Amino acid sequence: MSFQTVLEFASLSDTGLVRAHNEDAIETSQEIGLAILADGMGGYNAGEVASRMSVELISKHIKQKQQSAWIPLLSRQTLVASRWINDAISYANERVLAAAHEHAEYVGMGTTIVVAMCHQDKLLVAHVGDSRVYRYRRGELKQITRDHSVLQAQIDAGLITEEQAQFSPIKNLITRAIGAQVDIEVEIHDHQLEEGDIYLLCSDGLTDMLKYDQIHTIMKQHCAQLDLCCQTLINGANHSGGRDNISVILLKVNALQQRKLMDIFAS
Repeated sequence: MSFQTVLEFASLSDTGLVRAHNEDAIETSQEIGLAILADGMGGYNAGEVASRMSVELISKHIKQKQQSAWIPLLSRQTLVASRWINDAISYANERVLAAAHEHAEYVGMGTTIVVAMCHQDKLLVAHVGDSRVYRYRRGELKQITRDHSVLQAQIDAGLITEEQAQFSPIKNLITRAIGAQVDIEVEIHDHQLEEGDIYLLCSDGLTDMLKYDQIHTIMKQHCAQLDLCCQTLINGANHSGGRDNISVILLKVNALQQRKLMDIFAS
């Protein structure tokens, strides 16, 4: 069986109340069920360069693969799509490192990245850094990525609790990023889609300002209106201080329909 997925997207990025410019970058593609979010860092405007470069390169690479290849309708071919995403992120890492080498003003620039792409009845999620993906399903909100950060490593090691982590001064020290080193380790997982699922991609400008319960409440109140939900999340982060750039992407699965092989070839 193959699956026809009907998706709805909404996205918004805001500079916040403290930063002079926006170093986040976002992009969505309804056509191939793709969402990308990056949170840049390093030097005057360099973070903005790294995030925008990465989003554009990754999007272009994946779209080219989609257009030039035919994926057999076998479940294992999810691995092929995962490889496309991994290769796209690795290529973006190479280009960001090269740009930093060629331009003195870009030395030290980097970016987090999170990529979500629908394939068959799965959502492939890849990330590097501490930009996150949450799943809102049947009224429950769950974080489905794990931060690549010093703080998360401390939590995993039992050195600090989740509650204590909220007040940690090292909250934004990440252990992986595009542009940080030649060999990049991309974490990729696939997640089973269900009709009605809403996936939230966000930069830490949202999660540093709003607690889990606050995000959950906003999602529950506005899940029927994605644009309004995006704006309410941004407004909430700004109301809480807006100390960083804030970016959110919402992806909703409106329908997930099985299609027989004969129907695909007939269409």
